Amino acid sequence: MVAGKEFARGGVIWITGYSAAGKTTVGRRVEAKLRQQGVKSIFLDGDDLRSIFAGQWGFARADRINLAKVYFRLSSHLASQGFVVVISAVAMYREVSDWIRENIPNAMQILLDVPEGERVSRDSRTKKLYDKIGSRSDLYDEPTFVDFTVKNYEDINPEASADEIVRLFDPAKLRAADFGRVAHWAAFYSSGIAPETPSSYAKSVLPKLASASRVIEIGCGNGRDASYFHRHGHLVTAIDLSEAAIEACRRRYPGIDFVAGRLPDVPAQAVFDVAYSRFVLHAMPLHEEVTTLDAVSTRLKRLGRFYIECRSINDPLARQGEVISPTERIAGHYRRFIILHELIERLGAAGFRVVDHVESDGLAIHKDDNPVVIRITAEKQ
Repeated sequence: MVAGKEFARGGVIWITGYSAAGKTTVGRRVEAKLRQQGVKSIFLDGDDLRSIFAGQWGFARADRINLAKVYFRLSSHLASQGFVVVISAVAMYREVSDWIRENIPNAMQILLDVPEGERVSRDSRTKKLYDKIGSRSDLYDEPTFVDFTVKNYEDINPEASADEIVRLFDPAKLRAADFGRVAHWAAFYSSGIAPETPSSYAKSVLPKLASASRVIEIGCGNGRDASYFHRHGHLVTAIDLSEAAIEACRRRYPGIDFVAGRLPDVPAQAVFDVAYSRFVLHAMPLHEEVTTLDAVSTRLKRLGRFYIECRSINDPLARQGEVISPTERIAGHYRRFIILHELIERLGAAGFRVVDHVESDGLAIHKDDNPVVIRITAEKQ
């Protein structure tokens, strides 16, 4: 277990188990131990949250699943602001577990293992739920999806269980969240519905490029802008996370160096005059953006230009869909909406000087979509 400053990105510890497994008791101890170690932590309890939401959901399976997703959207929202959220809730549903794994970075799912006889005995001295409703294990999925199972009975007391959970919570070994991006973009580009004509942003950037510029595009999609720059005499390398998109581009556009992957993971084989990124920064989590800006900086020559277009936090879509964090939503697919002054600060930290910027609608209209976008020109120092 590491100290507080290493939890700057937050995380979620979900403690699950059947009624009377000791979830609340152990959860409170886990949160207290994290706080003692300097971690910015919060404890949430499923029973308390159900009361806070004032009976908006019933007790049928579908209602329980929907309510559990609300719990974890709240947990994700808090974790994105640097908190480690300890939440005690049954919520043992495959749909809920899959959502957590897909959408919450640094999330860990813990099952408290307590035999039913022991749980019934404990319950008889407290809530007496088993007398009223029985074990009701049929309401839940068998918890085979958890990351760790922690014994919480016999010679293992809640204090020892909490110690074990705190020891297990190591963000360096926990998964990153993909937010369904790989599957979404593979399906999108395989469908052939992406526009094929060059974007309005590419058309605005082209006159600013010196002849035969070496251009690297980050997030090329179906290659429409990369091929536009190439047709006008520029030497283009184009990168995209979607292997499906890259394979299609390689077949369609010979003469362009198409690369599948994330820019920080691609070996730096050349120094470029220009970097270009359209509608990509808002498609990646913040930590990926930071490493991408650094990677662009290392690949650009001094005074090389970086052209960026992305969706602004003031775009109407920033208030639609499932809330992941104050700037992240899932509406059809994942987006992280960009705050202009914060992006300018991150560019500065990566070694860029912002030459000009604009934030407006009317710049990237596509059919009925008229997003508020940010356009930035930055120069490598």
